[in-house]
Amino acid sequence: MYEKLRVTAVLKTPIIMRGFLTFDALMGALHFEKYEDVEKAHANIPIKCNEGLFHASAAQVDDFQRGSISFIAGMRADHDIDADLLKKNRAGTKNHIVILRTKRERFGNVKNDYPTIAASKVFWDVEGHYDDIASLLKNAMFIGKKRTAGYGEIDRWDFEDGHNDGVLSADGKPLRPIPVPLYKGDTTLPIVDAAWKPAYWDPENRAACYAPEAIT
Repeated sequence: MYEKLRVTAVLKTPIIMRGFLTFDALMGALHFEKYEDVEKAHANIPIKCNEGLFHASAAQVDDFQRGSISFIAGMRADHDIDADLLKKNRAGTKNHIVILRTKRERFGNVKNDYPTIAASKVFWDVEGHYDDIASLLKNAMFIGKKRTAGYGEIDRWDFEDGHNDGVLSADGKPLRPIPVPLYKGDTTLPIVDAAWKPAYWDPENRAACYAPEAIT
């Protein structure tokens, strides 16, 4: 039996979010740690799903302050440089420049900027199995980006009865990205290009969608 829930993450530290951070994406990531298989992880998300659309909202924040943080990272030849883009020798068989994997003199540092959200809590509306969701969240001590740097630390998870299905609000507004063919809400809103189902990094899962305003 699916239940309508409001799930709240009470935060210790600011969170770094890019995109909508839907609750099914969070569940899928936690399941991946368990199954170590993307398809199994997504197939076992304990949330109601219709035609690939999970009944799980994007992250919502009431009172917050925007900020930013920068990180400096060294480029890694094996991971950050596509060898096919490097100039080849005349025969076209070898790179014109040798990639030195033990030295970094040819690969400088890179500065990355991240938007931060300082808030007391982040919450989601969802229709799913409470016991399974609560069990998974026991292992979620951090959420968002740059967790290893201390961002998005969770103090506790709270649960309460919800009032919507995690897809549309009471006034017909989208609570998450919804592809146009599956949308049954307010059609006067703008249409955007967005990922709408796991795996969210896969370009094939992007479509013309109705979506809430992104927090960032």
